[in-house]
Amino acid sequence: MSHIKVHLATTEEDRNKIYHLRYDIYVQEMNRVQEYADHQNKMIKEPFDETGHLFLAETEEGEIIGTVRINFRKEGSLECEDLYEMELFRPFYPDKVSMSTKLMVKREYRHTAAASMLCMKIYEHARENGIVIDFIDTNPHLVRLYNQVGYRMYKKNIHHPEYGIVIPMVFLLDDNEYLKQIHSPFLRLAKRYPASTELAQLFETNFPDYKDIRPLFSMEGDDVWQNIVHDMMLPPSQFLSFLRGFTEEESKKLLSMLDLIDYEDGDVVFHQNQESQGLFCVLDGSVEVIVNREDGVRSTISILNQGEIFGELGFVAKSNRNADIIVRDHAKLLILTPNEFQKLEIQSPTLAIKLLTNLFVILAQRFNEMSRRMLEFRRLYEMGGASKRGE
Repeated sequence: MSHIKVHLATTEEDRNKIYHLRYDIYVQEMNRVQEYADHQNKMIKEPFDETGHLFLAETEEGEIIGTVRINFRKEGSLECEDLYEMELFRPFYPDKVSMSTKLMVKREYRHTAAASMLCMKIYEHARENGIVIDFIDTNPHLVRLYNQVGYRMYKKNIHHPEYGIVIPMVFLLDDNEYLKQIHSPFLRLAKRYPASTELAQLFETNFPDYKDIRPLFSMEGDDVWQNIVHDMMLPPSQFLSFLRGFTEEESKKLLSMLDLIDYEDGDVVFHQNQESQGLFCVLDGSVEVIVNREDGVRSTISILNQGEIFGELGFVAKSNRNADIIVRDHAKLLILTPNEFQKLEIQSPTLAIKLLTNLFVILAQRFNEMSRRMLEFRRLYEMGGASKRGE
């Protein structure tokens, strides 16, 4: 793999490379509807680019493979400030606040260090410009990436006007103690800059429901296990369907590779035809599985409760989602991302096969149940036709 370098876009040529890359990834690869997409020139340039600091990752040959943008509040307004409740971070808001967006990497480079290098560069750039708080929003499959850097959840999911339900996160850039607790690879970099406890204390005061939350990967397997036992009053292997037949040690290893995300009633976890980006399991609450027919009719085909999984077909077959998933009650969902599963295949191939076996069993059970329902529907339909003929 070619050497990767990251630098600030300082020329119009650099910026145009970025605008074209956005179009390639968002429109041509992901089929996203983009308000500012220029389909004639195949580029995406947004109003926030005027005040944004744009970075690009390139190979030695000059091929652009990734990009990210950071905007400083002291240089202009930020995107959806009210939605992110930035004012709760006063007195650091507005002058010491930034927002990072448009982080993306070409598909063939997503398993390289490109994304981490881009995040590292904007951290350095922010600190050198007096910024101590950075906001982002993201989707479930990227929560672990940002958690590992140092971003944390601080409020409920929000409905973004362009992207729908997203997860808002915040990075307290000078909270070195937190970076130490989660074993962040950014701690060494953070030590080059002044550390403080003032911002961390403000976070504890203003966001008491989030101050003690730690990502699962930063906890020992025993701690993850005990936390779930404490909350659910049962060992995970007794109610999580994908853990059937796992030993306690095997369960602990797999659970430490998952992410835990809270959702509110009515939140959309993902949409039908959306690209598959993980396997989900209901830890608490319930979700509704809704299929959108070609005639516009929406049909609820299932309600999934504690311990049940969804997204298994797309996860195994790498196909797009075949239904909408809507949260019915406040729900806690576990997610296994494709990246973490690939790590599992390398580190514990036997465990990966065991998990896949469980997924295939669940798929077979659901197929059999669907077949049974179709036969029952056909029987009732035929009985109805026979009764009409007898009238």
